[in-house]
Amino acid sequence: MVPGTHSSRRAVLGGISTLLVGGCLGRSPPSSGTDDWRMYGRDPGRTRYVSDVEIPETEPEIAWERSVGASGWRPPIVVGETVYCQYANGLFVLEATTGEGPLARTSGAFGRGTGPMVFASTEIYRDGTLVVPYGEAIAGYTGAPGRWPDRVSGFGSELLRWWSDGEHVGTGGAGIALRSGESRSIASPLVTDGALVTVHSFSDSVSAVRPDDGNPRWRYALEDAIPDDWDYGLFSIGHVVDETTGTVVVKGRLFGTPYLIGLDLADGELEWTVDERETSAELNEREDSLLAREGVVYTVGQTEDRDRRILEIDAETGERGWNRALDRSDHVGLAADERTLYHVGTVARDGTDPLAVTALDLDDGSVRWEVIFDGDSFATTSFSFQPPTVAGDSLLVPGDDGLHALDCESGDLLWTFTEMVGTSGGSETEREALTPAVVTNDRIVLGTTLALYGLDIS
Repeated sequence: MVPGTHSSRRAVLGGISTLLVGGCLGRSPPSSGTDDWRMYGRDPGRTRYVSDVEIPETEPEIAWERSVGASGWRPPIVVGETVYCQYANGLFVLEATTGEGPLARTSGAFGRGTGPMVFASTEIYRDGTLVVPYGEAIAGYTGAPGRWPDRVSGFGSELLRWWSDGEHVGTGGAGIALRSGESRSIASPLVTDGALVTVHSFSDSVSAVRPDDGNPRWRYALEDAIPDDWDYGLFSIGHVVDETTGTVVVKGRLFGTPYLIGLDLADGELEWTVDERETSAELNEREDSLLAREGVVYTVGQTEDRDRRILEIDAETGERGWNRALDRSDHVGLAADERTLYHVGTVARDGTDPLAVTALDLDDGSVRWEVIFDGDSFATTSFSFQPPTVAGDSLLVPGDDGLHALDCESGDLLWTFTEMVGTSGGSETEREALTPAVVTNDRIVLGTTLALYGLDIS
């Protein structure tokens, strides 16, 4: 661990009052709730944990279903009773209980090739802001469910309030086009401390901006944190925020080696770095390899033997804690509750590698239980490698044949939600779970092959 020095690279721009579009004040917002799922990973640490819910021990019934002609789902977000879910050809804005609501069909760049959406409350707009990450830029749109039309073209300029790359701010779609590219899931914005904290993929920088108008509070260039003996820059992967210590943790790589930095959430100043070159760790490129909870960060890498390795890091100081190697052929995702860190990966087998779930004690990394989905309970990971969700006493694991529910205490399989879909050859196959399971109130919202489901867990 290397303590940080304060960086001088911060750009602060003045407020832009023209972003306050007339007619937005006074609109009714989506009602907020304690079960909101406003960002990818649910909270700034991306723990994917919903505590105050009870998952049934038997397979839930389908409350509603919305069929589509193409998948390409982005992870759903939920604000109160409103579900926002983007897929390849449109944005659903639905009532969570009934699944009723419009589909805004898209023609153009809006929502295509982007990361997961985010919903942020604002001080100016009562309906909040729906934020779309476009790679380098993020863009804020109206959050009012009733304002979304039947069709959205281009970058949705008629709904756009602002865009920001952490340094520049604008209100037109042309500015987004110049800053649009591939967006990683764990680089998508996090809503915390009245700001949107984002990793920008082109400039390899991280910023905190105002949800009201996109104006920056601070911006940090990741190249300022690289070691003195490194001449090739730092490639950013994603980030989490530990709200207990007020630390933004950014994960990147120096060629094939993980490199983590800790920034002060308040001002973006560098606090510490963790250089994994000295441990001979290799990077695991899967998206969901970083999680923060109550002052501790957990990161997944790869050993010299190509096993997966989980490392504990103190979020305030960057000091290393326990580490645990797992005999896994690939990494899928992480989730955590008050006692346990859950790792989902795959194990090497002849043919298709089955899913493997490991429950680790948060205190020392010891293995509480592990389950391999082979034999009678064979299952493989979703092609899109979707992370798990902790819901009450159950762990929800997406797979290529649906959604699996496990008991958090024992790892026992409770049920698998599986629906069939026709193939081009005239046969049928299981619908693949293509999003994380988003649990809100008495519904599980899940994107699958050619269908979005609301499952009844009341």
